[in-house]
Amino acid sequence: MNATEAINSIVNLLGLQFKKESFKSVMLIDGSTQVTNNTDKEFENGQTLYIVAESTLKPAPSGSHETTDGLVITVDEESTIIAIASKDTTGETEVKEDMEEMEEMGSEEMTKAESADGSILESKTFDVGEKIMKVMEDGSTEPAPDGEYQVVLKDSEGEEVKIRVMVKDGEIVERENVEEMGSEEMESDFSKDITDIKQSIQQLLSLVDSMNGKFKTDINSLKDEFESFKKSPERKSVEEKKTFSQSFDDYKLEIIKSLRR
Repeated sequence: MNATEAINSIVNLLGLQFKKESFKSVMLIDGSTQVTNNTDKEFENGQTLYIVAESTLKPAPSGSHETTDGLVITVDEESTIIAIASKDTTGETEVKEDMEEMEEMGSEEMTKAESADGSILESKTFDVGEKIMKVMEDGSTEPAPDGEYQVVLKDSEGEEVKIRVMVKDGEIVERENVEEMGSEEMESDFSKDITDIKQSIQQLLSLVDSMNGKFKTDINSLKDEFESFKKSPERKSVEEKKTFSQSFDDYKLEIIKSLRR
């Protein structure tokens, strides 16, 4: 008698009744292994896959498990279902292709970078044509949503380089160096400033020339007036004329002076 039969005998003797639980389970193609999701629901991604043992449930090993009804259930290292697919007419499965792609990506050294919006992205070199993935909080990855991302990478010399990438269907379709764009814009602004300065200097020089012209004209006019004054006739100073009474007094004074002699 196995453990299940023993428990059933005890239940019958004691007259106990247990709520009957039903679990979704399927047989694998080896004909001896039964797997379950430990729920009464259909198999779905995110559920844990178990192997049904004699009296216990054991987490299923990572990899793909093909059932007798044509399903291929793929689980990760934690026995969590990550893909469910049906076999196609060629005998190949979609999940196998997905697993091969994941393994291929996993074998390549991926570069991680944080985008301006705080998202963590990874790609091989963040070059055009490469796949780009978004790293989730639990460490899993999914194709990056369509849109524009700005990230900072390090070049071969360890210098930080800021780039902007455009993503479409999980693939980088455009890439441009933000620093180079900035340099071009700065160079354009600098050229514009130089042009403005040259124009301002030219206007100042023109103003100085016009002022010099007016100054020269005023000096020449003053010089002409001075030369004209020098050539004018000499004028005698104004003589003071004495009145009659003043002349008579002087005459009397002369007479007195002569008498004293």
